[in-house]
Amino acid sequence: MTKTKVMIFHQGRLPNVAYHFMYDCQQLEIVKTFCYLGFWLSAQLSFTRHLETVIAKARARIGLLFARLPLMHLPLHLTIRVFQVFVAPLFHYGLALWTNQVSNAALQSLDSVWTKYLKRYLGLPPYVNNATVLFITNTQPLSESLRHLAPHRTGGLVFPESLSGMKLSFLVNNEFEERYNPVPLIPTAFWSTRIIEMIPMNMFYRKRLMREVFDIEHKDLCTNSNFHVRSESSCVCKICFEHAHPYHSQYCSARNY
Repeated sequence: MTKTKVMIFHQGRLPNVAYHFMYDCQQLEIVKTFCYLGFWLSAQLSFTRHLETVIAKARARIGLLFARLPLMHLPLHLTIRVFQVFVAPLFHYGLALWTNQVSNAALQSLDSVWTKYLKRYLGLPPYVNNATVLFITNTQPLSESLRHLAPHRTGGLVFPESLSGMKLSFLVNNEFEERYNPVPLIPTAFWSTRIIEMIPMNMFYRKRLMREVFDIEHKDLCTNSNFHVRSESSCVCKICFEHAHPYHSQYCSARNY
């Protein structure tokens, strides 16, 4: 009895009817979510709960990797490879089933797992523009990578012969879709900075370069104490008392003098 639950799968609102399922003169518990073989199922077949659980595992594993491995002293391509080997496979389990049945908020949390991993390696704060980070690392959002991989991750699924010749709705072929383009989402002020030919392997030089490229020093020069991601019209430089425009630290006459 303690290991037996009942789930009623439905679309929309469940009718207000008292359902009772009995076994051996005892009433079984009706649940809205259930974990079966490590896969969280919901009554409306939305796998948001499953994705949230996997994201929590991925974040814990990333913390362990940074604690046990010298990731901050590796080149970028090896750091990306470590993620692909130790973290990405967590999302591959049941990928073809859940990839098109999760909320947008869950997908944003999924993408933040990857972008925060890159930002930690680059020495950047969490609030910097995600598209810019993906651009300089020549990568794409984790949700995009998994969505293109989903049709090829059906090795553990077995289908009845009656489905032979049919196209399953959750196996969408994305081979002909355009690749993710981060450029439209990058602030225009970014293009006035220096061109990054190679990201340094040394942690000190890498962090210094990223502070310059992402204009991290703006918060140190701006008199506006309120949190703001990018330069605003009300921003004033503490040194020259002029408008602290994006990348003002490179052009501040008083500071350079």
